[in-house]
Amino acid sequence: MSYPTFIGNFEGDFLVLTDEEFHHAVKVRRIKEGNLVEVNDLKGNLFLGEVLKIEKKKVLIKPLEKVEVKQPNYRITLYQCMPNQLSKVDDIIEPISQLGVDRLVPVVCKNSAVGFQEVEKKIPKWEKIALNSIKQCRRLFPLVIDKPIKLSNISNDDDLKVVFYEREKVNKLKDFINGRYSSCSLVIGNEGGFTEEEIESLKSKGFVTVSLGDYILKMETAIIVGVCQTKFILE
Repeated sequence: MSYPTFIGNFEGDFLVLTDEEFHHAVKVRRIKEGNLVEVNDLKGNLFLGEVLKIEKKKVLIKPLEKVEVKQPNYRITLYQCMPNQLSKVDDIIEPISQLGVDRLVPVVCKNSAVGFQEVEKKIPKWEKIALNSIKQCRRLFPLVIDKPIKLSNISNDDDLKVVFYEREKVNKLKDFINGRYSSCSLVIGNEGGFTEEEIESLKSKGFVTVSLGDYILKMETAIIVGVCQTKFILE
């Protein structure tokens, strides 16, 4: 059975919902005393609890049991080149959160028409979307969103490093299906795609160019397809 999920914290022996979570529980979800709900404490725990009391500014919940939540044995980092319209990123936060991406790194590339300050101003909104999305998909922790970096500064030691490139005609993710990977980094371009210099720079850092198929996909579509294919390989 599915129960409404909220984000709360312990006060003594009880879980408490305050501020926006109080509003969401009482005004939006219309919970009542005696209802069963789930509460994420953002410390790696999800509890099933009973609503004991609804006060003026907080909800008091008695924890009944800890809910076991299966966690993947891998992590995915998405390096996403910023589109000209940053509102497009608003729409991808929730799906990539639901798909299990652990970390989003905004990337300013050659074809980005936005700067670092514009991107940084959007991060609080994206973090709020990411936090709210875990209540729907039962993640224990929200998607981590880094400060923006230049594409030339991408660097990590993940087991699998992939850049989805529209000009790649040979390599596909299925070529890596027999490998064992505990971490993966994905680089996905924006509307303008990558320059050849950027691709060579990523290759020099161990990234492999991979095709997503015969068609050129919109950024939003490429993100979903790329992450789904990656999960299939990792799982």
